[in-house]
Amino acid sequence: MCTSLRGALVRAVERGFPPGPWVLVLGMHRSGTSALTGALSHLGLVLPDAVDLVTGRYDNPVHYESQALTDLDDAILRALGGSWSAPPVLEPGWERSAAVLGVMGDGPGAARRAFPHGGPSLWKDPRHCLLLPLWRSILPPPVVVVFLWRAPLAVARSLGTRQGFSPSLGLALWERYNREALAGLAGHAVYVMSYEELQADPQGSLTDVAHWLDTDGRAPTQVDDDAIRAAASTVDRRPVRQEDEGELPEVIAETVAALASLAGAHDRLPATRTGPAPSWMADVIAQRRDYEDLYVHYMRYVKWRRRIPLVGRRSRPGGS
Repeated sequence: MCTSLRGALVRAVERGFPPGPWVLVLGMHRSGTSALTGALSHLGLVLPDAVDLVTGRYDNPVHYESQALTDLDDAILRALGGSWSAPPVLEPGWERSAAVLGVMGDGPGAARRAFPHGGPSLWKDPRHCLLLPLWRSILPPPVVVVFLWRAPLAVARSLGTRQGFSPSLGLALWERYNREALAGLAGHAVYVMSYEELQADPQGSLTDVAHWLDTDGRAPTQVDDDAIRAAASTVDRRPVRQEDEGELPEVIAETVAALASLAGAHDRLPATRTGPAPSWMADVIAQRRDYEDLYVHYMRYVKWRRRIPLVGRRSRPGGS
């Protein structure tokens, strides 16, 4: 290990972060990252501690996400003025802002709760698409990424079923998450694959990514055939619904084409340029943010109102 990496590792350990290696699974919500993370955990990569795992819904009971680290990522997004479903506008240098630094004090503690036994740590959180520059600057090396993307209309449809989001909000979120992810990943080691590819050929997909992870000291990974077959058996192989790309806004179609062209392993992901997002995407996300802010204020009012004793109610004579 070179002197600079050793120094970074020592500083990270002194700050309390588990030393890793760190394998980050990135991908927009509802893009199959739970399936990929579950499969990779069969190849020797370490999931968050069982007592720290997020509890999912009946139709997606296991997310393989750390509750402590997810709470921290949500706090970071709130500090920046947004949420996972209404992402903030990230200005240059946001990861060094006072707002972010103010909530990062529990970062080492959250990481230790998630990974008390060390790595290679397998950390999946769709919020990484937005927050990767921050975590890459903090986590001890090596930090590598497996980036999974899914057809945008499939994601929007799934968000509509799960969260009640409109198709326009679903597509706007897909565009924002993937735009930020590609910007944050440029120049770094990453393996890119689509969920449709993983579903169609789980054994082949996992073989390729496992061998990439196990090469050049990225993250010790089991690459024997039995382990990969066991991992592949966990992936749902339901038929993939074909989406009509003609229905997509131009910027999303451009991003789909860019993602498809980036399939596979990269020691340094090339920069990706797409056109600007149309104004309606920013508008629909801003509307969602306004709704969430209003809901927070409403719930504060409800809690305040419940503390006020009822007045003016008198008991009838002889009554209770």
